Amino acid sequence: MRVSTRAILPGIVLVLASATAGAKPSTDLCGKFFTPIVPGEKVLDCKYVGGDRPTHELNGQQYLTAVGTCWDFDLTAVQRCGCRLFMKSSICCRNGSTKECEWRVGDSKLVDCKPFGQPPFGLSGTTEPEECRIRRNASDCFKDKNLSFAGITLGPCAVGPRFVCPKGDDTLSEFLENRCGPTPEDCGCTLAEPCSKSEEIACYKAWKADPEAMACFDAKANPSGWARTECYRKLQESRAGK
Repeated sequence: MRVSTRAILPGIVLVLASATAGAKPSTDLCGKFFTPIVPGEKVLDCKYVGGDRPTHELNGQQYLTAVGTCWDFDLTAVQRCGCRLFMKSSICCRNGSTKECEWRVGDSKLVDCKPFGQPPFGLSGTTEPEECRIRRNASDCFKDKNLSFAGITLGPCAVGPRFVCPKGDDTLSEFLENRCGPTPEDCGCTLAEPCSKSEEIACYKAWKADPEAMACFDAKANPSGWARTECYRKLQESRAGK
């Protein structure tokens, strides 16, 4: 009895597709396609965590049909500022290839280098460089939900530093409505220096150290923003004339 190849081929394709989809990718892909930022960075650990899915994009090119497969890995690498875990970072390869692939960065966080036999600050050794400290503080501050007063004018400072307040943005509202002040610290807030720019801190501290300038921004003496600004302008003019 003759059997039509038309009846067989779809079944073969289905079996092959199922086998490919269920295949566990090699963790060697992490080392091959991790993209270092500076020389010396390398993969320390790689764990396949699933997340298999087709992709319609490779190397910046979009396709109408799925041309590849993506897998998720927890990848730990040593970098200039320490050791970083890239959680659920994806490696996507063209179907049938383990050479035409790309690494897509997932969320990440700094982790302890000690378990990997690396210095505390990775390629930088045992002392944290200033640029790494600044970057770490910025990252921590970005994720800190307790910070308030971002981009807020404080006294004569166009943009003041950030603060941690007892009631978060509710305290900020009280400050803006002149229910406490004239400084956020008078409202129970604490200055968050690591999360503020040096020029913002300098301006704020200079204002706090100047009783006459502080008096200009007393809401009871000068209820409106215009009155407070005008008071400060005249104070500066009087000082310039001396």
